[in-house]
Amino acid sequence: MSNGSAASSSEVTAPTVDWRTPPPKLALASSTVHVWRASLDQKTARLRRFGRTLSADERARAAHFRFALDRERFVAARGLLREILSLYLDVEAQRLSFGYGTNGKPFLDEHSDLLFNVSHCLDTVLIAVAHKCKVGVDIECARGSIAVEEIAETVFSASERQAVNSSIHEAKRMTFLRLWTRKEAYIKADGRGVSLPLDHIDVSAPTDRVMVLDEATGEWRVLMDWRLRTLAVGPDHAASLATENQGWKLACWRWSG
Repeated sequence: MSNGSAASSSEVTAPTVDWRTPPPKLALASSTVHVWRASLDQKTARLRRFGRTLSADERARAAHFRFALDRERFVAARGLLREILSLYLDVEAQRLSFGYGTNGKPFLDEHSDLLFNVSHCLDTVLIAVAHKCKVGVDIECARGSIAVEEIAETVFSASERQAVNSSIHEAKRMTFLRLWTRKEAYIKADGRGVSLPLDHIDVSAPTDRVMVLDEATGEWRVLMDWRLRTLAVGPDHAASLATENQGWKLACWRWSG
């Protein structure tokens, strides 16, 4: 398949997302993906509660952070992940045990059907959860300087670079970030991460599909089993979700403790 049509900045504009308060009892159907949004800047009492749920290796990782803010946000991210997953499993958060794949992607040791992925930027964390469905999520901050052209030249496909270069001023930065989060969400869901050749993956199609370059033929082909979704988080962020299965519905929850 030809890869000649690049997405314009309007084609990757995030749709409206209703971040709702979750119901008292959560039901995760096989055709549903849940994405949670939470703040990592938590009060001291809650951080202490989260800290008590962490495993010994998680506490050791937290202790390696030089700055208190980074350490506290790590504890909050891991504590939130444990607390949210425990809602689906009816298991105490501290009893959850994680394993790690070849490329460092975490999974639940004793509940392998519940798949998840985590991404955070500064004080905001997103956690995607699904049943027997590979998921990946990525969030990036729009603030600060970004070497858009240099990075795009290295890791973007020709169509993705065209989409970025056809935008101007602030729209260029946001187009870059939305495409970048879509690509990151996909490689995180796939599980192989940056071991994949990033410029051989194209996420610029307005149909929310992933395309990959077949090195043998030089042709681009659509990965029909994968779907992308741009998430609306706020003007200072870009975020995306990738899922392996088709026909799923999205529910977005706002965690408030």
